[in-house]
Amino acid sequence: MINKNLVGRCGHYCGACSIYRACEDGGELLEVMRKSCPPERNLHCRGCQTVDETCWPYNHCKIRECLDAKGLKFCYECDEFEKGGCEEWKRLAEGHAKIGMDLRENLLLIKSEGVEKWLEKQDKKWKCPSCGKPVSEEEKCYQCGALLHQSSH
Repeated sequence: MINKNLVGRCGHYCGACSIYRACEDGGELLEVMRKSCPPERNLHCRGCQTVDETCWPYNHCKIRECLDAKGLKFCYECDEFEKGGCEEWKRLAEGHAKIGMDLRENLLLIKSEGVEKWLEKQDKKWKCPSCGKPVSEEEKCYQCGALLHQSSH
């Protein structure tokens, strides 16, 4: 079953997010990610479509704030997107490119093919080649320990 909560409004696939994977899978990755969470907050995420004040890092997403203020669901709906994106989105896209995730391509596919089809493709793409379980953008699979090559995503 496809989880529609895993489509990031910026084009990010939440199923490959370290915070989401840590909350979903637990184990070693959860311990690693807890270290980056402010001590007064609980690490909690169920995907960008469910973000609310209980999630960390809720107040860290300027894209969400911008889209909410403009009444938009995705960055591709914004006038700035056709111009190459706003500065915040460009910064985010550059960081995601380093892990093999093309936010522009993702948004264009969401727009043309729809959320469900895009999510099906992402779900297949972000699997460990060794154990077949979902992986995050980290350098290893926290389920079986296999090293991942980011360029394979």
